[in-house]
Amino acid sequence: MKILLSCALLLTSACACADDKTLKLYNWADYFAADTLANFTAETGIQVIYDVMDGSETLEAKLMAGGSGYDLIFPGDTVAERLMRAGSLQTLDPAKLTAMADIEPGLQQLRTHYVHSNQATVPYTWGTIGLTYNTRQIEQRLPNAPVNSLDLLFKPELAAKFADCGISLIDSPDEVLAVVLNYLGRDPRSAKPEDLAAASELLLKVRPYIRKFQSQPVTDLVNGNLCLSLGYSGDMTQAQRAADAAGKPVTFGYHIPREGTTVWMDTMAIPVDARHPEYAYAFINFVMRPQNMAAITNLTGYPTSNAKARPDVEASLRDNPDIYPDAATFTRLIAGKDIPQADMRARMRVWTKFKTATP
Repeated sequence: MKILLSCALLLTSACACADDKTLKLYNWADYFAADTLANFTAETGIQVIYDVMDGSETLEAKLMAGGSGYDLIFPGDTVAERLMRAGSLQTLDPAKLTAMADIEPGLQQLRTHYVHSNQATVPYTWGTIGLTYNTRQIEQRLPNAPVNSLDLLFKPELAAKFADCGISLIDSPDEVLAVVLNYLGRDPRSAKPEDLAAASELLLKVRPYIRKFQSQPVTDLVNGNLCLSLGYSGDMTQAQRAADAAGKPVTFGYHIPREGTTVWMDTMAIPVDARHPEYAYAFINFVMRPQNMAAITNLTGYPTSNAKARPDVEASLRDNPDIYPDAATFTRLIAGKDIPQADMRARMRVWTKFKTATP
């Protein structure tokens, strides 16, 4: 009986181990190609549990608390900085990563700004904050409009021309204030009273012409509720595809402002208490293959980190210098920064005053 019981326990244990060949990951919705996860499972036998992230704050809270249960997460650059400082991420073993030498040169340079987390993350997708616009509506209201300049948005006499067709700003105080302060020739991450006062003055002058604050303006752009948006570089591609699918004869453009703007990078990282870090390494290496990265870019409209993926990226993305900026443009891009809490509160007060001001 004891022998039979021992055998039964061994079989149960073996089954549990087999059933546990699972990678649990936490990422934004629709952030893989349609077949990414299925292809990974077919190749490795590792099942994937894909939990959808509803916000960076939720991700940060889960990881800071510990015991999240995730093997692989996809934090933004500054979130990864805070998580690494808090001891929530593993330092990655370069010997277990197969494609780090293939990362885009601009991203390699960008990673040096993240002194805490650059040894704990692998770049995934990235992009800029810039101007997405309805080409016909802008041209109708202002022929030869400076669509590659923040003057279009931050000069009240120009912004007023587009109030009727709709202007939106990304609902991100850190990003917008960085863009505004840089436009004013000041430190993008400053919390100095005189710098924030200057930013506040500029923003309040254009407040009457801002219709919405939102991080996902695509639906409103396609439906004609907006004609100008300061937001993510992928908004233009997603809006154009949605309009084409709906048979709407509209064309959207996107430009990185000539004055400079912020650049962001989403990353892959392994929590310090991950149950299956070996599966996380396997997934990172799988996703980093050029054909897999290209498929993700082609779906999302955002460039991915592997430079060798470019030949397989759609030409409309690959050949667009505002989606894949050149080395000179990269010098005008502002890296993210983990801002001290006191400074963040001061900046948040400016943002709140701006958002709640009567249009």
